Amino acid sequence: MKMVKSLLLGSAAGLVAVAGAQAADLPVKAKPVEYVRICSLYGEGFFYIPGTDTCIKIGGWVRAEYIFGGGGSHSPFVSGPAGFDTEGGSADSVFRARTVLSADVRTQTEYGTLRSYARFGFDHTTNQLIGTVYAERAFIQLAGFTFGKTQSYFDFFAGVFSYGGSYAGGGSATGAAGTLLAAYTAQLGNGISATISLEDATQRRNALWDQTDAASSAVLRAGALPGPLGMSVSAATACNATLITNEAGVTAVGGCATGDYAAHSVPDIVAALRVDQAWGSAQIAGAIHQVNGNFYGSNVTNGALSATAAPVGDEWGFAIMGGLVFNLPFAKGDRLWLEATYSEGAPSYNGLALNGLYSFHNRRDGGFMAAGHALDGIFGTDPRTGIRTGIQLTEVFSIGAAIEHYWTPALRTSLFGSWNSIEYNDTASAMYCTAGANGPVTGTLVAGAGGGAGTIANCNPDYKVWAIGTRTIWNPVRNLDVGLELMYTKIDSDMGAGVFWKNAGSAQGLAAVPLAASDEGHFSGVIRLQRNFWP
Repeated sequence: MKMVKSLLLGSAAGLVAVAGAQAADLPVKAKPVEYVRICSLYGEGFFYIPGTDTCIKIGGWVRAEYIFGGGGSHSPFVSGPAGFDTEGGSADSVFRARTVLSADVRTQTEYGTLRSYARFGFDHTTNQLIGTVYAERAFIQLAGFTFGKTQSYFDFFAGVFSYGGSYAGGGSATGAAGTLLAAYTAQLGNGISATISLEDATQRRNALWDQTDAASSAVLRAGALPGPLGMSVSAATACNATLITNEAGVTAVGGCATGDYAAHSVPDIVAALRVDQAWGSAQIAGAIHQVNGNFYGSNVTNGALSATAAPVGDEWGFAIMGGLVFNLPFAKGDRLWLEATYSEGAPSYNGLALNGLYSFHNRRDGGFMAAGHALDGIFGTDPRTGIRTGIQLTEVFSIGAAIEHYWTPALRTSLFGSWNSIEYNDTASAMYCTAGANGPVTGTLVAGAGGGAGTIANCNPDYKVWAIGTRTIWNPVRNLDVGLELMYTKIDSDMGAGVFWKNAGSAQGLAAVPLAASDEGHFSGVIRLQRNFWP
């Protein structure tokens, strides 16, 4: 009996041991997987970052362009070397591939929505080896404040109804390049908002020409800006600002953008009042821009500023604008855009000279050329009197208009146009038209009344630039745009008979002979395919 009891107890113990061993071999139950959750707080495309209360949207697009008579993004060949249209030296067609990625991150806080946004891209254009990486946006927003890089608060729909129309002016369009700023926007209710913004003044600078500087890079020429340019000039052609030598021994200039500007001092001050309602949008805005000169003449020798260098001082430029966009009743999406801008010493706010693009215009046809410079200002010596002047600011007036109609929900066409008038006062005109070596033109000399070098007869640096074009976009499937745009751009010069642009084509492989001043126009176009995914 004892033997049977022992066998039964032993068997039970064995079964318990085996069961325990098998239980130890079973996998531990995993925690539930946290799948991506849709975030509906901010619209379509947002989702929660797993494990957080923060929402993110990833967006972007891929684009292919085929352009004739212009550069990437349909920038017409009415400026720079391409505008000289040299035989074998100017491209008749340009290809570009570009892609952009964006990240929009938002979180609810006790101060409202905390938003950070970044957008960067890559493009490869004809004549580039491997392409370029660049940043378009990088900003933070909270409680009405915006800090970082984004579109200027002066901008209002310019460039929205066309691919390349913004290059012809007619309104500020910082576009993809954006600008550095710190701003506050107050929401006043009923779709009305007011913004005050401090914006990077260097990104709004065009050339400030020192007419007394005889350095070769500082002389004003057709189809080019007066130097020195940017941060890549040598000590011999320095703009009299602080000289900096890097580790490679290359000397550059600090605080000199284009022409004889001084170092950045005061940011541009922009104010805007805007309304967005069911009928459309409207905006009035103003900007103050410091035009801060360096010193008269070439005053840097062996990296040192001359003790006799005379400072120029500064002037205050400004710009004002008004714009309207109406939602038209003909078809859903139909709109009409109207905008007018006036500036003194700040043509960037007219859409000219923005971020270094179209700071000057030129288009050659054989022995003739239309040209002009949308400078911020000129300073130097009045050739009529021999008296030194302060900064003489340019005046620019621009208007832009466009209408867009949807033939069907998948097919739309826009008609757009712009007109810009660039004007110099009498003193600035005299310096621009000087008969000395620094002047951009030649012709019949008119002696100066005060014993100065005199000016060129019939020389007038004022000019107009206008453009008209049309764009049609087809959406064969959702988020795929196939667009065709054609545009005509015209440079109307106020130069009179007997005026010639000096050695205008020598840097473009042409004979160094004067080109007769004239009016010239140019056709250009682009075919663009773009696949969008969550903007």
